[in-house]
Amino acid sequence: MQSNDFGSLLRSLRKMLRMTQSDACKDICSLRQYVRLEKNISEPSMYLVQLLSHRFNYDLLTHYKLIYCDMTLQANAIKSEADDLIKQRKYNELYPLILKADKLSEFKRGENLQCSFYYKSLYYYHAKNDIELALHNCINGLHAEDSQITSNNFKGKISSNVGLSLLNILACFLQQSNKSDKAIEIWTQILIDIEEKMSANFTYYQSSVEFIKQLYLSTCYNIGLLKTDTNDLISAIDYFDKGINFASKYNCLYYLAYIVRQKMRVLYTLKRFDEARASYDICMALYLLRGDLSELRSCEKIMKEDYPELSIIKMYD
Repeated sequence: MQSNDFGSLLRSLRKMLRMTQSDACKDICSLRQYVRLEKNISEPSMYLVQLLSHRFNYDLLTHYKLIYCDMTLQANAIKSEADDLIKQRKYNELYPLILKADKLSEFKRGENLQCSFYYKSLYYYHAKNDIELALHNCINGLHAEDSQITSNNFKGKISSNVGLSLLNILACFLQQSNKSDKAIEIWTQILIDIEEKMSANFTYYQSSVEFIKQLYLSTCYNIGLLKTDTNDLISAIDYFDKGINFASKYNCLYYLAYIVRQKMRVLYTLKRFDEARASYDICMALYLLRGDLSELRSCEKIMKEDYPELSIIKMYD
């Protein structure tokens, strides 16, 4: 569905679904606020856009992003360059882009504003080792999606990709600040929110589903590692299994080899050698599937040196 403005899009969707304006905004916002949205008198918050996406079963976030965020080639170029630097972990080089973004009106609201705070959070944490400023920018980025959110009140408030990324690094920052319980609470809520959305199978949600799958698996891995560090090994295995089952159900290999490999280590510690050997074999198969021969050889070497009991177990005749 094409539309030059957000209000026209809302109006077209509502009429297509034969809804009144009152039907469209029930339990979401006031009728007055909704009417102002359709007339383009006011701009919706990202959280409100998400609620309306549920109501209409349509990816309003994509249109919101196109209409309110991706308005210039310069803004898109900054985001593309920043994303590349983050993938390469060149956090020191983010600062010039942050300065450019701060001068553009496109980065004063919506998803672009969230992106700006996301870049600042990563820059201050990784390049400046300033966790307080990193946390501050992280919370500010989450506020761009929902003004009421805090590190103690985040349930059901965030669902955009950038917002979920901010929640994820918020948990990482809290973990590094020796607040592991709060980190696990945030990561657990991320898992719950993703499970609910995947099971609901909203058609509009499919545009970001690959990112969501990857976030789910990396979150299971992070919680499993924390549980391992606190010697809560049975719980760690539960989270690794949660990630493995999710990957199998939704056909996602991202992070799966890491999860299976860590599960092998925990099972070995528990002296459940047959299960550990089975996890080792699965891990090796995943490396072969990915064509990652360096990791495969590394895993072979580690098994011989650190897990000698596994090498004598014959899984198959």
